Amino acid sequence: MNTRSVPHVPERTCVGCRQVAPREQLVRLVRESAPEDRAPRVRVDPTGSAPGRGAWLHPDAACLDLALRRGGVARSFRGAVDTGHLARDLESFEPARTWNR
Repeated sequence: MNTRSVPHVPERTCVGCRQVAPREQLVRLVRESAPEDRAPRVRVDPTGSAPGRGAWLHPDAACLDLALRRGGVARSFRGAVDTGHLARDLESFEPARTWNR
């Protein structure tokens, strides 16, 4: 009997296309706190381990569009969030990783 097991690869679901993928293929988004009168802002988590609630997204403009249109980002963060700068943040995120437009 072979006692070696396949190493565990963490998987997450993209909030845009709803496809399951290895964590390394996705970008983590986190919610930043905001003043009472404004919705919390969503930003990219470059480390993938910032504290708080997170959501995962393929580095692809089509997935971002789906997530915003279908409400996947707001649903993941359980309420209204400010996604105004999210596309710009994703384009400037991690130069080694390509952002598909």
